[in-house]
Amino acid sequence: MFDVSGVNLHFGARHVLRDASFKVEDGERAAIIGPNGAGKSTLLKIIAGTLAPETGQVSYPKTTEIGYLPQEIDLKSDLSVEDECKKVFEEVLAHEQEMRDIEHKMGEATDHASEEYQTIADRYDYLLHETMRRDIYSMDSNIGKVMSGLGFKPEDLKRPCTEFSGGWQMRIALGKLLLSNPDILLLDEPTNHLDIETIEWLGTWLSSHEGSILMVSHERAFMDRLVNKVVEIDRGRVIVYRGNYTQSLEKRAERREMQQRAYQNQQLELAQMQKFIDRFRYQASKAALVQSRIKQLERIEIVEAPEEDQSTIHFKFPPAPRSGKEVIVSEGLSKSFGSVRVFSGVDMTVYRGEKIALVGVNGAGKSTLMRILAEKLEASTGSVKYGSSVDFEYFAQYDSEDLHPNNTVLGEFLSRAPLSVSDRARGILGAFLFGGDDVEKKISVLSGGEKTRLRLARMLCGKSNLLLLDEPTNHLDIGSRLTLESALRRYDGSVILVSHDRYFLDNVVTRVVEISDGQVRSYPGNYSDYLHMKGVAEEHGQPAPPPVTSSPAPRSGSEMSSREERKRLNADKNRITNDLKKARRELESAEEEVSRLDEHCREIENRLHDPSNATNADELARLAKQLQDTQGRQAAAEERWTDLQVAAEDLEEALEALG
Repeated sequence: MFDVSGVNLHFGARHVLRDASFKVEDGERAAIIGPNGAGKSTLLKIIAGTLAPETGQVSYPKTTEIGYLPQEIDLKSDLSVEDECKKVFEEVLAHEQEMRDIEHKMGEATDHASEEYQTIADRYDYLLHETMRRDIYSMDSNIGKVMSGLGFKPEDLKRPCTEFSGGWQMRIALGKLLLSNPDILLLDEPTNHLDIETIEWLGTWLSSHEGSILMVSHERAFMDRLVNKVVEIDRGRVIVYRGNYTQSLEKRAERREMQQRAYQNQQLELAQMQKFIDRFRYQASKAALVQSRIKQLERIEIVEAPEEDQSTIHFKFPPAPRSGKEVIVSEGLSKSFGSVRVFSGVDMTVYRGEKIALVGVNGAGKSTLMRILAEKLEASTGSVKYGSSVDFEYFAQYDSEDLHPNNTVLGEFLSRAPLSVSDRARGILGAFLFGGDDVEKKISVLSGGEKTRLRLARMLCGKSNLLLLDEPTNHLDIGSRLTLESALRRYDGSVILVSHDRYFLDNVVTRVVEISDGQVRSYPGNYSDYLHMKGVAEEHGQPAPPPVTSSPAPRSGSEMSSREERKRLNADKNRITNDLKKARRELESAEEEVSRLDEHCREIENRLHDPSNATNADELARLAKQLQDTQGRQAAAEERWTDLQVAAEDLEEALEALG
């Protein structure tokens, strides 16, 4: 258990933490939430003891062991991964040797009631407890188990730590922390460099941890599964909620509603008191009452109005130009790096309007496939063809090289923005939380989250109809992720994305493409649908879906592998056929309406030009108004006809694809 009491901290003129106080009990799992810049990592550093507060303190029992994982770490070690992990056990290995020595002394002792014997017996009990807690006798198997859970292969454990990228070095640091099994785990964005499968494993491991956990996270599904307390930082103040993340949102909404009512009631009370003071201020008979009201006003503790959350981005994609039906067609696509094959034989078609998630364990080839689709990397074999009128934007996971470090935020934005939006540049950047002087910041000093927001802001100005997004939510806070989710749901172009945020995938995608064992397989629906289909298949011993072919549409009945699939195919055909018949009837009716209104417009125009009406001002005004109304109805009818025509064409294409 630890207790945070009265912690205050300023960064310049900004009061980052205001009298922050809360407790985390033994065995509790808590999350710190709040927008980017709220002070979450700062609070975690204070609890970890790497940053001192101006006032206040953090207290916990003297024997408490604390394990802290910062957001970034520079693991400068020439040791192998396995030997680096074994460093965690150096102290407890020394404990084991000390136990052997104590056992020898205890065996030689003759007076078991002596104070000296009791002292060494107590020491032995402590050492035994530590060796049992750290499970020293299963050290090698535990290292293999934890590092495998974090995505390392057995042969990786023999490789030097220096051979691994920054993301994998963070995994090594996380693995060491888990192996140390401290009383208190302090984790700052532990899922940032993990894929979904590894996040699931980590959640399971942390669920079994007997100590206390306090984490900073933006992973909503991860927090919902794991935590039972939420610590929110709101304008420097700490508010504590019992329950998981979703439950904290409900309680937060209730709290804000109560605060709004209290604010409104107090404002009414203050207005009435001020009205009394103003009315009777200069009447001698009411002087005592007026002074009483003034003193009351001075003593009242003002209730703050709940502020609207201004810390999330406000983002809407521009309308996407219409592309052809087939957006991307890949044939025989494969990629190898030397003798290592990443994937092969990928035949895949992406259709207009689809929102597809690429999933798979780290190293499966998700980012590699994205780079090939974005024409940033050449395939070993095969081809990628873009459909007609396709214009794409690519958001790379770690690629900030396209941001010039010496540019300012505003200058970098304007360097890629079209002239048509240059006059709105500050407003757009403000929507992405670059307000005031922030637009003059150099790119070189921006945080990871700020760079992500700037790159998304630049995408806002584009006119693409295909977005290739590799981990777009990295470094975004929860509110910003929600805004991006909403924007992508409303986006009328096509999307292919990689993300480890399960909620994000569930709320955005319409198809999941899994890369596994060098093969690519397709699952309709969102990420939860994908997990369900995989789980059902594994439970019944059914094979995985075949690799993706050039069309995701269902095949003809003769190719179906089961009666249920043939039944579903026929049902789809019947539904689309009925929809097409209805669309054609409505299209015919719309054509008749357009023709009728066109004829009516010509009749009114003829009457307007009739010489007999030339001197009748009232009649001319009436006819002009009638013509204007009819032309308006005609324009609406023509727009409806166009929409119906497009819908009918889409249904015809869908029916044709079904065979």
